[in-house]
Amino acid sequence: MRGIQFNSSTPQPNLQQPVSSCNVNAHPSLFGDNSIMASASEVRRIIEQMSEKSFLLLDLRVFPQYSHSRIKGALNLCIPTTLLKRPSFNLKKMSDTFTNELEKEKFSQWPIAKHIIVYDVGSDEKKDAGPALNTLKKFAVEGWKGTSYILQGGFKEFAKDYPSLIDNRSFEEVQSSKINLSLGSSNPTVAPVAGGCVMPFTKSVVNPFFNNIRQNQDLIGGVGQIDIKLPPQITTELMKRFPKWLLGIAEKDDHGKKVSHKYLRLEQEELAIMTEALSSKASYGTQLTDSKSIRLAGIEKGSKNRYNNIWPYEHSRVKLLSRPAGACDYVNASHIKASKSNKRYIASQGPLPATFEDFWSMIWDHDVRVIVMLTAESENGQLKCHNYWSAENYGQFRLKLLSEKNVSLETPPKNEWGRRRATTFTESSIPPKPTNDQSIAEAPQGIVRKFELSNSAKPSIPDREITQIHYCSWPDFGTPASPSQLLGLVELSNLMQRTVAAPDYTPQLDEPESEDSRPILVHCSAGCGRTGTFCTIDSVIDILKRQRKKNGPNSVIYPSPFSFSIGHHPNRLNKTVSAPESDWVWEEGIDLVEKTVEDFRSQRLSMVQNLRQFVLCYETVLEWIAQQVTHGQNLPAVHKTVSSVAFGFNGGRDRCGSVF
Repeated sequence: MRGIQFNSSTPQPNLQQPVSSCNVNAHPSLFGDNSIMASASEVRRIIEQMSEKSFLLLDLRVFPQYSHSRIKGALNLCIPTTLLKRPSFNLKKMSDTFTNELEKEKFSQWPIAKHIIVYDVGSDEKKDAGPALNTLKKFAVEGWKGTSYILQGGFKEFAKDYPSLIDNRSFEEVQSSKINLSLGSSNPTVAPVAGGCVMPFTKSVVNPFFNNIRQNQDLIGGVGQIDIKLPPQITTELMKRFPKWLLGIAEKDDHGKKVSHKYLRLEQEELAIMTEALSSKASYGTQLTDSKSIRLAGIEKGSKNRYNNIWPYEHSRVKLLSRPAGACDYVNASHIKASKSNKRYIASQGPLPATFEDFWSMIWDHDVRVIVMLTAESENGQLKCHNYWSAENYGQFRLKLLSEKNVSLETPPKNEWGRRRATTFTESSIPPKPTNDQSIAEAPQGIVRKFELSNSAKPSIPDREITQIHYCSWPDFGTPASPSQLLGLVELSNLMQRTVAAPDYTPQLDEPESEDSRPILVHCSAGCGRTGTFCTIDSVIDILKRQRKKNGPNSVIYPSPFSFSIGHHPNRLNKTVSAPESDWVWEEGIDLVEKTVEDFRSQRLSMVQNLRQFVLCYETVLEWIAQQVTHGQNLPAVHKTVSSVAFGFNGGRDRCGSVF
């Protein structure tokens, strides 16, 4: 059977639009509610001068912080952010999280309370207090007409100013006579909870932290089922030559059933892992005697975690290497790598103001040169990621913006491939930023920024050039405008990475990753859903390129005759891919998407966070194959485009001027 001709690279991004900002649907009305940022003195006055039934005080911090110390009279309402966002998670369900009758009764008095006060670790402004706002919104939706307060400066500020109003007793002392330790439940699919923290199905008293396991709620109704959308270029004849794992997925009559079952299995496996990690065998700050046990890191680092249910595993967490002995080396980020790909990533949460210096320290310590940001700064009025790049100084690190350009990642029509021409613009052509209510469709698809990073503590080390690729068109829990945009983003990140590795030569994107490549840092808001999806797609395509290189014409994805080797160049890309090969890499029956997500989830929780994102992985891989077929005959033009893009961005040559 005659082989199918494939293009050796995905169509490249078109850098042509003026630079703009990335705030998606940032409606001010959601921040302009009736809640008040109250000072510590105002909250103290309410606590001391008003009757206990006239106000409700809620501690929104993670359980280890609450159990250590709390404002007197506060109830711990430790609800995962994903649940707070759901309209169906109402006050009745919040009330049901309290198994202690006294606490449940106290919470149920909210309709007669004149004031509801919530506090977190240390939010100073509403834009930083998303969980607090979402919690108070639940009361407003159900018709409560009182005054709501967010404690300005959080627990940290209040404890400093009014230590006499802080309860420092251990949680065991406070709850020994209160908590209902019966672990029976009328609903066997939901773990019982205490004070917002789900209890495990066990007869022993353990850490009551299980409400922060996402799957305890997400799996109640199953994971659903979504049809796999095939690119129009995928014909019945082409499908016959797919690997077995992809052929089964692409069957239209299946309607996504196989993928749904695979994702359900992954979710059930993670539920078991998290149940083990948050059981009595979990360790918070001390070493475990059983080296095989899974341990979460940073649960007690509330101010350094953006979400209260996303933490790194201890065995794969990124450590800040430049910190002195005894100093905190924690950052909410994980080392990520698929077992049979040389692609390496650091998956990180979106940096917080309290972690900006940590973030740039991580970039420096681990020699990261490319950052992929997969979220707008805000979506629908909710802050998703703070701006961590606009200031010039972050502790010992100095950041200088060199250039900033818009990037379009949409694939051009097939008939345009032979006549694409470069466009030019300078930074002086940057227009005014869009308004906050700009829709996703109107927002730019992405921005490429180049920075110079220097370390005052290491003056002998040369400054480093860092590229940030900011993709704005991917809403949280949703999907991008099209798989082709995501493919363009993947190849652009690879292009930037390889120009760093081989600055004097044109990168060849049909080559699999070399074994000694630097990690790419990828982050969204939590650093798991969109981040995991991007890394999965990138890694699976890399594995397919390895298969193509190994199998040649015997593979459905073999190299085009236009491809050429750069192995003779003395640079990072001249090394052969020497990761150990194993049967599953070449075995057509092994699902590469499923296997890669499984690998990633052993290194960071919730990588690929919902079924829609899991389906997107398959659809984008299918789109990659379709693009190889569609554009194969125009390959020389493709290589020309790759070359112009690579050298246009390379090595500071486009710091402030026009290239395209």
